[in-house]
Amino acid sequence: MPDPPASFKHSFKHSFRVYFRLMAYLKTDKFRVFVALLSMVVSSLSTAFVMYQLKPIYDGAFLKTDDPSGAFHYLISLTLPVTFVAALFRAISGYGQDYLNRYLGQKVVQRLRGDLYAHFLKLPMSYFNANLTGGLAARITNDAQVLQDSMVNVMGRGTYSIFMVLALGSFLVYRDWQLALLAFVVFPLGLYPIFRYGRKIRHSSGEGQQHMADLNAQVHETLTGIRVVKAFGMEGFEKKKFQETNDKFFGAVMRMNRAFAASSPIVEVIATIVLLVLVGWMGYRALSQSNLTGGLFISFLGGTLTLYPYLKNFNGLWGGLQQALAAAERCFQVLDTVDPMVDAKDAVEVRPLRKAIEFKNVRFEYVPGHPVLRDVSFGIKKGEVVALVGPSGGGKSTLADLIPRFYQPTSGQILWDGQDITQVKLSSLRSHIGIVTQETILFHDSIMRNIAYGRPGASFWDVQQAAKAAYAKDFIDNTPQGFNTLIGERGVKLSGGQRQRLAIARAILKSPPVLILDEATSALDTESEHLVQKALNELMGHRTTLVIAHRLSTVRKADRILVIDHGRIVEQGKHTALLNKHGLYAKLYKMQFRTPGKSETE
Repeated sequence: MPDPPASFKHSFKHSFRVYFRLMAYLKTDKFRVFVALLSMVVSSLSTAFVMYQLKPIYDGAFLKTDDPSGAFHYLISLTLPVTFVAALFRAISGYGQDYLNRYLGQKVVQRLRGDLYAHFLKLPMSYFNANLTGGLAARITNDAQVLQDSMVNVMGRGTYSIFMVLALGSFLVYRDWQLALLAFVVFPLGLYPIFRYGRKIRHSSGEGQQHMADLNAQVHETLTGIRVVKAFGMEGFEKKKFQETNDKFFGAVMRMNRAFAASSPIVEVIATIVLLVLVGWMGYRALSQSNLTGGLFISFLGGTLTLYPYLKNFNGLWGGLQQALAAAERCFQVLDTVDPMVDAKDAVEVRPLRKAIEFKNVRFEYVPGHPVLRDVSFGIKKGEVVALVGPSGGGKSTLADLIPRFYQPTSGQILWDGQDITQVKLSSLRSHIGIVTQETILFHDSIMRNIAYGRPGASFWDVQQAAKAAYAKDFIDNTPQGFNTLIGERGVKLSGGQRQRLAIARAILKSPPVLILDEATSALDTESEHLVQKALNELMGHRTTLVIAHRLSTVRKADRILVIDHGRIVEQGKHTALLNKHGLYAKLYKMQFRTPGKSETE
C-alpha cells in the first residue's frame, strides 16, 4: 500500500529542497545551464519534427496520386532535405546537451567536495573525536562518487527526457488528440511503481552508503593499527568484523537492486499495454475512417515509439535521483554542522604576547555533567616556562588544548594580554602558537615540505637552519635524497626521535612566541631523548612555554610547576619548593626516581 498522502507530500517537498540546494552550486554557470537547456529544446523539437516528417515522406512515396512524378520530386527536393537538416540539428544539439549536462553534473560534485573538505578543516576537534576518520572520508569519496554518478545521469537524461516528453507529447496531440488523450490517460498508471519503489531505493541507498562509510572506517582503522593487529594475532577477529559489515552493505545494496528490478517490469507492462491499445485503436480507425492515412499511422506510431523510452526512463531516473538525494543528505549533514569556533563578528587580530596568558575560573566538560577541568585559574607570563604535571587523566592536555581553542571552555575565560581569546580571530591566535606533541604528525611528503609545513614560503636556507637548530640535519644528510627524501605515511621511514626532531624543526621555523610541548619526549629512548631535549631547549629559548610532562626530570628547570589532579591545580611552585612540601609532586617524583636498595629521600 502507498504511504499516506501527507507523508508522500512531505517526502516529495523535502526531496526537491535537497535537489534545488544541489542546483545552487550551478549559480556561477548560468550561461552553460542556458546553453544546455537550449540544446535540449532544439534536440527535442528536432526529434518531434522528424516524426512529423514521417507522414509526408510515407504518403509522398507510397500513396497513389494524380501526379506521382511531382509528388516524388517534392519528396526528393524538399521533404527529405528538410528532414535531414532537422536530424542534423538533433545530432548537434544532442551532443551539446549531453556534454554540458555531464560537465554541469561533475561541477556540482566538484564544488560540493570542495565545500566538504573546507568545512572539515573548520570543524572543531570535538567533531572528529565523535566520528570515525574513515567514515568522514567516505563523505568525500564514496558519497560524492554516488552523487556524481547519479547527478550526471539525472541532470542529463532526466531533464532531456522531460523536454522530449513535452515535445513528442505535443506532436502526438497535434497529430491526433483523441489517440494522444488515450495514451495520456493510461500513462499515469506507470507513475505509481516509480514513486512507490523510489522511496525504497532512497532508504536502501542511504543505508548502503552508511555501511560503506563503516567499511572505510574499519579499513582505515585496521591498516593504521596493523602492527597491533598482527602482534595480538587478531587477524581472524578483524576479518570477521569486516565480513559482518560487508554483509550488511551487500544486503542494503540488494534491497535497492530489488526495488529497481521490481519497478522496471511493472512500467514495462503498463507501457506495452498502452502501445497495444493505441495500435488496436489506430487499426480500427484506419478501417472505419478514410482520413487516417498510412503516413499518419506511421507518423503517430513512430512518435509514440520514440516517446516510450523517455517515459520508461523516468523509472530509472527517479531511482537514480533517490540515490543522489540520499548521498546529498549525508553530505549536507556535514555542511550543516555548526562550527562553534567561528570568529565573532567583531573579532580582531591578536598581537604577539606582550604580558601574559591568564586562565580565570575555567571549567571544561567533554560530556555534560562530567567536568574535566574545575575552576582552574593561573597565569603564564611572557617568557616564562610553566610545566603541568600530575596523574594521568587529570586534565593536563585538555588544559593546553584550550589555549589554541581546539575546544571552548564550558565556563570561565582565557585571556591573551587581557583580551578574551573568543573575541580574537582564530587564525590570528594560532599563528602565534607552536605545538609539539608526543604523537608526531608528519605527512607523506619530503622532509623539506614537512619542516616548512607551517611556513610554506620558507627558503631552503631557512629550512636548513631550523633543521640544524633541531639537531636533525645530520640524520637528514644521511637519507637517500637529503631534504627531498620522502618519509612515508606519518613518517614511518624514520625513527621516533627523528620524527620528533622534524616536528621541532617545523616549530622552530614557524618561530611562534608561545610554545606548547605536550609529552614531547615521553616515548623516546634515552639517547633520542637527549637529542630531542637539546632541540627543545633550542626551541624554547626565551619563548613563553607551557610544558606537559610525565617524566619529571624534564621540568626541573621550569620557572613554575603546576600540579593538576582531578581537574584542579592542587600545588604550584618551583621544583625544590614542591619537593619540600612533601605533597603530590614529591610523591610522584619519588615514585619515578625510586631505586631498589635506596631510600626514597635519596
